[in-house]
Amino acid sequence: MPGTTITPGNRPSVPDRLAGLAAILAGVSAAAGLFVPDLYRDSEAWIRQARAADLVTLLAVVPALAVGLWRARAGSEAGRLVALAALGYLVYNYAIFGFSVAINPMTPLHIAILGLSVWSLFLTVVAMAGRPSGSAVGSRLPRRTTAAFLLAVPAMFALMWSGQIAQAITSGVGPEEVAKLGLPTNPVYTLDLAFALPFLAVSGIAMLRGSLVSAELGVAALAWVTLMGLGVLAIFGFDAAAGATVSLPVVAVIGAITCIALALTAVGLIPRRAVRQRLGHGASHTRPARTTERTPS
Repeated sequence: MPGTTITPGNRPSVPDRLAGLAAILAGVSAAAGLFVPDLYRDSEAWIRQARAADLVTLLAVVPALAVGLWRARAGSEAGRLVALAALGYLVYNYAIFGFSVAINPMTPLHIAILGLSVWSLFLTVVAMAGRPSGSAVGSRLPRRTTAAFLLAVPAMFALMWSGQIAQAITSGVGPEEVAKLGLPTNPVYTLDLAFALPFLAVSGIAMLRGSLVSAELGVAALAWVTLMGLGVLAIFGFDAAAGATVSLPVVAVIGAITCIALALTAVGLIPRRAVRQRLGHGASHTRPARTTERTPS
Protein backbone atom coordinates (compact mmCIF):
# COMPACT_ATOMS: atom_id res chain seq x y z
CA MET A 1 0.00 0.00 0.00
CA PRO A 2 1.69 3.23 -1.07
CA GLY A 3 2.86 5.51 1.68
CA THR A 4 2.33 3.05 4.52
CA THR A 5 5.49 0.95 4.69
CA ILE A 6 8.52 1.91 6.74
CA THR A 7 12.16 1.51 5.86
CA PRO A 8 15.09 2.94 7.82
CA GLY A 9 15.66 6.57 7.01
CA ASN A 10 12.22 7.23 5.50
CA ARG A 11 9.95 9.96 6.73
CA PRO A 12 7.24 8.73 9.12
CA SER A 13 4.42 7.01 7.25
CA VAL A 14 0.77 7.98 7.55
CA PRO A 15 -0.06 5.25 10.11
CA ASP A 16 3.00 6.15 12.18
CA ARG A 17 2.02 9.80 12.21
CA LEU A 18 -1.46 8.83 13.34
CA ALA A 19 0.03 6.61 16.05
CA GLY A 20 2.36 9.36 17.22
CA LEU A 21 -0.51 11.81 17.52
CA ALA A 22 -2.55 9.19 19.38
CA ALA A 23 0.33 8.71 21.83
CA ILE A 24 0.54 12.46 22.52
CA LEU A 25 -3.21 12.81 23.05
CA ALA A 26 -3.30 9.69 25.22
CA GLY A 27 -0.54 11.09 27.41
CA VAL A 28 -2.42 14.38 27.82
CA SER A 29 -5.73 12.62 28.52
CA ALA A 30 -4.21 10.16 31.00
CA ALA A 31 -2.37 12.91 32.88
CA ALA A 32 -5.59 14.93 33.10
CA GLY A 33 -7.48 11.91 34.39
CA LEU A 34 -4.90 11.34 37.10
CA PHE A 35 -4.21 14.89 38.22
CA VAL A 36 -7.28 17.04 37.42
CA PRO A 37 -9.72 16.86 40.36
CA ASP A 38 -13.32 15.85 39.62
CA LEU A 39 -12.64 15.31 35.92
CA TYR A 40 -14.66 12.11 35.80
CA ARG A 41 -18.41 12.26 36.45
CA ASP A 42 -19.13 8.57 36.94
CA SER A 43 -19.68 6.21 39.87
CA GLU A 44 -16.80 5.89 42.33
CA ALA A 45 -16.01 2.35 41.16
CA TRP A 46 -15.99 3.37 37.49
CA ILE A 47 -13.79 6.39 38.25
CA ARG A 48 -11.25 4.12 39.94
CA GLN A 49 -11.15 1.91 36.85
CA ALA A 50 -10.75 4.91 34.55
CA ARG A 51 -7.91 6.31 36.62
CA ALA A 52 -6.21 2.90 36.78
CA ALA A 53 -6.34 2.79 32.98
CA ASP A 54 -4.91 6.32 32.88
CA LEU A 55 -2.01 5.26 35.09
CA VAL A 56 -1.06 2.32 32.88
CA THR A 57 -1.57 4.42 29.74
CA LEU A 58 0.76 7.13 31.01
CA LEU A 59 3.49 4.94 32.51
CA ALA A 60 3.49 1.90 30.23
CA VAL A 61 1.45 2.19 27.03
CA VAL A 62 2.51 5.63 25.79
CA PRO A 63 6.22 4.90 26.42
CA ALA A 64 5.88 1.49 24.75
CA LEU A 65 4.22 3.06 21.71
CA ALA A 66 6.81 5.83 21.49
CA VAL A 67 9.78 3.47 21.79
CA GLY A 68 8.17 0.98 19.42
CA LEU A 69 7.65 3.63 16.73
CA TRP A 70 11.17 4.93 17.20
CA ARG A 71 12.70 1.46 16.85
CA ALA A 72 10.45 0.68 13.87
CA ARG A 73 11.81 3.78 12.10
CA ALA A 74 15.26 2.17 12.44
CA GLY A 75 13.95 -1.02 10.80
CA SER A 76 13.24 -3.01 13.97
CA GLU A 77 10.46 -5.55 13.51
CA ALA A 78 10.35 -6.00 17.29
CA GLY A 79 9.66 -2.29 17.67
CA ARG A 80 6.86 -2.52 15.13
CA LEU A 81 5.18 -5.37 17.03
CA VAL A 82 5.43 -3.55 20.36
CA ALA A 83 3.86 -0.48 18.75
CA LEU A 84 1.02 -2.63 17.40
CA ALA A 85 0.37 -4.07 20.85
CA ALA A 86 0.29 -0.58 22.37
CA LEU A 87 -2.11 0.59 19.64
CA GLY A 88 -4.31 -2.40 20.39
CA TYR A 89 -4.42 -1.35 24.03
CA LEU A 90 -5.40 2.21 23.08
CA VAL A 91 -8.17 0.94 20.79
CA TYR A 92 -9.56 -1.30 23.55
CA ASN A 93 -9.24 1.24 26.34
CA TYR A 94 -10.60 4.26 24.48
CA ALA A 95 -13.48 2.28 23.02
CA ILE A 96 -14.54 1.84 26.65
CA PHE A 97 -13.89 5.51 27.41
CA GLY A 98 -15.75 6.65 24.30
CA PHE A 99 -18.84 4.53 24.85
CA SER A 100 -19.11 4.04 28.62
CA VAL A 101 -17.48 6.97 30.44
CA ALA A 102 -19.68 9.98 31.14
CA ILE A 103 -18.99 13.00 28.94
CA ASN A 104 -16.29 15.21 30.44
CA PRO A 105 -13.73 17.77 29.15
CA MET A 106 -11.49 14.93 27.87
CA THR A 107 -14.22 13.22 25.83
CA PRO A 108 -13.15 14.86 22.52
CA LEU A 109 -9.63 13.51 23.12
CA HIS A 110 -10.98 10.06 23.95
CA ILE A 111 -12.84 9.95 20.64
CA ALA A 112 -9.82 11.28 18.73
CA ILE A 113 -7.48 8.72 20.32
CA LEU A 114 -9.86 5.90 19.43
CA GLY A 115 -10.12 7.02 15.81
CA LEU A 116 -6.40 7.64 15.38
CA SER A 117 -5.49 4.30 16.97
CA VAL A 118 -8.00 2.29 14.91
CA TRP A 119 -6.85 3.75 11.61
CA SER A 120 -3.16 3.52 12.47
CA LEU A 121 -3.57 -0.11 13.50
CA PHE A 122 -5.56 -0.97 10.39
CA LEU A 123 -3.18 0.73 7.95
CA THR A 124 -0.12 -0.78 9.61
CA VAL A 125 -1.53 -4.31 9.48
CA VAL A 126 -2.47 -3.85 5.80
CA ALA A 127 1.04 -2.65 5.03
CA MET A 128 2.65 -5.54 6.90
CA ALA A 129 0.38 -8.07 5.19
CA GLY A 130 1.45 -6.77 1.78
CA ARG A 131 5.12 -7.55 2.18
CA PRO A 132 7.02 -10.77 2.95
CA SER A 133 8.50 -11.05 6.41
CA GLY A 134 12.05 -12.24 6.87
CA SER A 135 12.10 -11.25 10.53
CA ALA A 136 13.54 -13.57 13.16
CA VAL A 137 11.42 -11.94 15.87
CA GLY A 138 9.43 -14.57 17.71
CA SER A 139 11.56 -17.45 16.44
CA ARG A 140 12.67 -18.29 19.98
CA LEU A 141 9.13 -18.68 21.31
CA PRO A 142 8.31 -22.20 22.49
CA ARG A 143 5.61 -22.97 19.95
CA ARG A 144 3.38 -25.37 21.88
CA THR A 145 3.70 -23.54 25.20
CA THR A 146 2.88 -20.20 23.60
CA ALA A 147 -0.05 -21.68 21.69
CA ALA A 148 -1.43 -23.32 24.84
CA PHE A 149 -1.22 -20.02 26.72
CA LEU A 150 -2.85 -18.01 23.92
CA LEU A 151 -5.69 -20.53 23.75
CA ALA A 152 -6.15 -21.00 27.50
CA VAL A 153 -6.49 -17.28 28.31
CA PRO A 154 -9.39 -16.57 25.92
CA ALA A 155 -11.08 -19.86 26.86
CA MET A 156 -11.03 -18.90 30.54
CA PHE A 157 -12.39 -15.40 30.02
CA ALA A 158 -14.94 -16.52 27.44
CA LEU A 159 -16.38 -19.02 29.91
CA MET A 160 -16.40 -16.44 32.70
CA TRP A 161 -18.07 -13.66 30.67
CA SER A 162 -20.53 -16.04 29.00
CA GLY A 163 -21.51 -17.40 32.41
CA GLN A 164 -22.18 -13.93 33.78
CA ILE A 165 -24.23 -12.99 30.71
CA ALA A 166 -26.23 -16.24 30.87
CA GLN A 167 -26.96 -15.72 34.56
CA ALA A 168 -28.16 -12.18 33.90
CA ILE A 169 -30.41 -13.40 31.07
CA THR A 170 -32.01 -16.17 33.13
CA SER A 171 -32.39 -14.19 36.36
CA GLY A 172 -33.29 -10.83 34.84
CA VAL A 173 -30.78 -9.20 37.21
CA GLY A 174 -27.49 -7.78 36.00
CA PRO A 175 -24.16 -8.90 37.49
CA GLU A 176 -23.35 -7.30 40.83
CA GLU A 177 -20.02 -5.96 39.56
CA VAL A 178 -21.76 -4.16 36.69
CA ALA A 179 -24.31 -2.66 39.08
CA LYS A 180 -21.49 -1.23 41.21
CA LEU A 181 -20.12 0.53 38.14
CA GLY A 182 -23.48 2.20 37.49
CA LEU A 183 -23.61 0.82 33.94
CA PRO A 184 -26.40 -1.06 32.10
CA THR A 185 -23.83 -3.62 30.91
CA ASN A 186 -20.11 -4.25 30.97
CA PRO A 187 -18.40 -3.02 27.78
CA VAL A 188 -15.68 -5.58 28.40
CA TYR A 189 -18.15 -8.35 27.51
CA THR A 190 -18.53 -7.06 23.97
CA LEU A 191 -14.92 -6.07 23.36
CA ASP A 192 -13.56 -9.36 24.69
CA LEU A 193 -16.07 -11.80 23.19
CA ALA A 194 -16.31 -10.07 19.81
CA PHE A 195 -12.72 -8.95 19.23
CA ALA A 196 -9.98 -9.50 21.83
CA LEU A 197 -10.52 -13.15 22.74
CA PRO A 198 -10.93 -14.33 19.11
CA PHE A 199 -7.71 -12.48 18.25
CA LEU A 200 -5.84 -14.36 20.99
CA ALA A 201 -7.38 -17.67 19.92
CA VAL A 202 -6.43 -17.10 16.28
CA SER A 203 -2.89 -16.25 17.40
CA GLY A 204 -2.72 -19.50 19.38
CA ILE A 205 -4.03 -21.57 16.46
CA ALA A 206 -1.51 -19.92 14.14
CA MET A 207 1.27 -20.87 16.55
CA LEU A 208 0.09 -24.48 16.58
CA ARG A 209 -0.04 -24.62 12.79
CA GLY A 210 3.35 -22.95 12.45
CA SER A 211 2.20 -20.51 9.78
CA LEU A 212 4.64 -17.97 8.37
CA VAL A 213 3.23 -15.09 10.40
CA SER A 214 2.56 -17.07 13.58
CA ALA A 215 5.66 -15.91 15.46
CA GLU A 216 5.05 -12.21 14.81
CA LEU A 217 1.34 -12.59 15.58
CA GLY A 218 2.21 -14.40 18.79
CA VAL A 219 4.61 -11.70 19.97
CA ALA A 220 2.06 -8.94 19.34
CA ALA A 221 -0.64 -10.91 21.15
CA LEU A 222 1.61 -11.61 24.13
CA ALA A 223 2.66 -7.97 24.42
CA TRP A 224 -1.00 -6.91 24.28
CA VAL A 225 -1.91 -9.39 27.05
CA THR A 226 0.93 -7.97 29.15
CA LEU A 227 -0.35 -4.40 28.83
CA MET A 228 -3.95 -5.44 29.50
CA GLY A 229 -2.85 -7.45 32.53
CA LEU A 230 -1.07 -4.42 33.94
CA GLY A 231 -4.30 -2.46 33.48
CA VAL A 232 -6.35 -5.00 35.42
CA LEU A 233 -3.77 -5.18 38.21
CA ALA A 234 -3.84 -1.39 38.44
CA ILE A 235 -7.63 -1.55 38.91
CA PHE A 236 -7.13 -3.97 41.80
CA GLY A 237 -4.60 -1.56 43.29
CA PHE A 238 -6.96 1.43 43.08
CA ASP A 239 -9.81 -0.64 44.55
CA ALA A 240 -7.66 -1.85 47.44
CA ALA A 241 -6.48 1.70 48.16
CA ALA A 242 -10.12 2.82 48.31
CA GLY A 243 -11.01 0.06 50.74
CA ALA A 244 -13.07 -1.94 48.23
CA THR A 245 -13.09 -5.74 48.43
CA VAL A 246 -10.48 -7.35 46.20
CA SER A 247 -10.36 -11.11 45.58
CA LEU A 248 -6.81 -12.28 46.22
CA PRO A 249 -7.21 -15.48 44.15
CA VAL A 250 -8.33 -13.39 41.17
CA VAL A 251 -5.38 -11.04 41.68
CA ALA A 252 -3.07 -14.05 41.77
CA VAL A 253 -4.51 -15.45 38.52
CA ILE A 254 -4.26 -12.13 36.68
CA GLY A 255 -0.78 -11.59 38.07
CA ALA A 256 0.31 -15.02 36.86
CA ILE A 257 -1.16 -14.42 33.38
CA THR A 258 0.61 -11.05 33.17
CA CYS A 259 3.96 -12.46 34.29
CA ILE A 260 3.78 -15.38 31.85
CA ALA A 261 2.83 -13.05 29.00
CA LEU A 262 5.67 -10.68 29.90
CA ALA A 263 8.22 -13.50 30.06
CA LEU A 264 7.12 -14.95 26.71
CA THR A 265 7.11 -11.46 25.15
CA ALA A 266 10.68 -10.91 26.31
CA VAL A 267 11.73 -14.25 24.80
CA GLY A 268 9.94 -13.51 21.56
CA LEU A 269 11.45 -10.06 21.11
CA ILE A 270 15.01 -11.44 21.04
CA PRO A 271 15.68 -12.78 17.53
CA ARG A 272 17.70 -15.96 17.23
CA ARG A 273 20.50 -14.34 15.28
CA ALA A 274 21.06 -11.88 18.15
CA VAL A 275 21.47 -14.82 20.51
CA ARG A 276 23.92 -16.51 18.16
CA GLN A 277 25.99 -13.35 17.87
CA ARG A 278 26.05 -13.12 21.66
CA LEU A 279 27.21 -16.71 21.99
CA GLY A 280 29.91 -16.24 19.35
CA HIS A 281 31.82 -19.36 18.31
CA GLY A 282 30.20 -21.41 21.05
CA ALA A 283 26.89 -21.27 19.22
CA SER A 284 28.11 -23.80 16.68
CA HIS A 285 28.42 -26.41 19.46
CA THR A 286 24.90 -25.96 20.78
CA ARG A 287 21.81 -27.67 19.50
CA PRO A 288 19.73 -25.36 17.25
CA ALA A 289 16.57 -24.00 18.83
CA ARG A 290 13.25 -25.12 17.43
CA THR A 291 11.53 -22.79 15.02
CA THR A 292 7.88 -22.00 14.71
CA GLU A 293 7.87 -22.73 10.97
CA ARG A 294 6.98 -26.11 9.55
CA THR A 295 9.38 -27.93 7.28
CA PRO A 296 8.09 -29.36 4.04
CA SER A 297 6.89 -32.93 4.41
